[in-house]
Amino acid sequence: MKRTTVLKSAAVLGVASLALAACGGSSTSSESSAAAPAESSAAASAAASEAPASEAAASTGTPLYLVDGNTGNALGEKLPAGTLNGVKGTIPGAENTQDFKDALLEVDPELIDFAYAPESYDAVVLAALGAAKAKSDAGVDIAKQLVPITNGTEVCNDYAGCLALLEEGKEFDYNGRSGAVNFWDAGDPTSASIGVYTFGPDNVLMPEVTYMEGEIVPEGEANAIDAKAGEGAGDGVFKIGTFLPVTGNLAFLGPPEVAGVKLAIKDIEAAGGIPGFDSIELEEGDSGDTSTNTGQQTVKRLLPLGIDVLIGAASSGSTLSVLDQVTNAGVLMISPANTSPALTTAPDKGLYWRTAPSDVLQGAFVGSMVLQDGYTKVAIMSLQDSYGDGLNANVTKAVTEGGGEVVANVVYDPKATDFAADVAKVKAAGAEAIVLIGFDESAQIIQELVKQGIGPNAAS
Repeated sequence: MKRTTVLKSAAVLGVASLALAACGGSSTSSESSAAAPAESSAAASAAASEAPASEAAASTGTPLYLVDGNTGNALGEKLPAGTLNGVKGTIPGAENTQDFKDALLEVDPELIDFAYAPESYDAVVLAALGAAKAKSDAGVDIAKQLVPITNGTEVCNDYAGCLALLEEGKEFDYNGRSGAVNFWDAGDPTSASIGVYTFGPDNVLMPEVTYMEGEIVPEGEANAIDAKAGEGAGDGVFKIGTFLPVTGNLAFLGPPEVAGVKLAIKDIEAAGGIPGFDSIELEEGDSGDTSTNTGQQTVKRLLPLGIDVLIGAASSGSTLSVLDQVTNAGVLMISPANTSPALTTAPDKGLYWRTAPSDVLQGAFVGSMVLQDGYTKVAIMSLQDSYGDGLNANVTKAVTEGGGEVVANVVYDPKATDFAADVAKVKAAGAEAIVLIGFDESAQIIQELVKQGIGPNAAS
């Protein structure tokens, strides 16, 4: 199944030339940024050179680019001050407005990152709206409503507004906290935003974020929605399970995702709940990571409880490890953070969906951004799993199709304790810039990059 990526910015310039200035904005503003028109690709490229996200002059070594798996303040806490100064990273998702952040902090005052909280919030709201429209909590029935409720004619931006349209008999289009989802039959969004974040001298992400919108035009055949009803269907209770990382190499993503789920439930209940259901219940679970059997044990515990929808996982590998169990049980699974392209066509009986875009989009964006910053000899380091492989392939495609060269492509074992040999391969290649696709182990790799003299900055 092929995917065509259309990147919308100042102009649609193709995979290798994005106008990063098109959606310049601050993550602390009250409204999401919108793309502005441009007259030509030349003008767009000029605008890109002036974009806030391109100002990485603070970096004194080899420019380093991060991705959603390692772009976060939690990474900076593990490194000496100044190591990440000027480093850029991408995270799929629309702007987190201040009111949304404030609401999340009321749920969890200890939050230090907000990545994928909007997608988690929207996953719950969409499941609830699907149940309301289907008048059923069976996963198969909800799944059949997810395309219609994200592609209707009347736009609504919250649960209460959409529910009002539903009660009026109108076909609605939910555009939520993560933006316009616009699902297609395979369970992927066909539109999404990507944010470019920059670390400051204290290794903390700066408030100024540049956003860009993109589309993935679907091609091919989606899996049919053909599953049995889950054990919890028809019991009058809408039961949500979470399969999110409390432990493991993506544990830094767990708190904002869990907060997003809890805030969505709070807002749904404040709007009167789901028509036809007595209550909403939450069963929390830890997805862990693929290095342990935590995820397997969590699913084994949650499925007999009669959950109707499972929110998670964050890791694509964790999802793939339990996908058969969940979908064979008739449970709808919606991930707020899976980005591996392999999940688009994975056998799922039509029950697997995600509110985060495939890395067909993020990969094209990252590769194009590196080229726009003026670097044509690029090294890629990526962890060996479905997420790393998929994002690596799409970054590579964007760089090579844009006229650049991947001078080193190092796939490493994330369970390794020493990355010296992997970094040495990158150093020997003489790369002008490095793209690091990883999770928690990224801190060790960055320290090794610094040690071998090709880090973004020497430790201060």
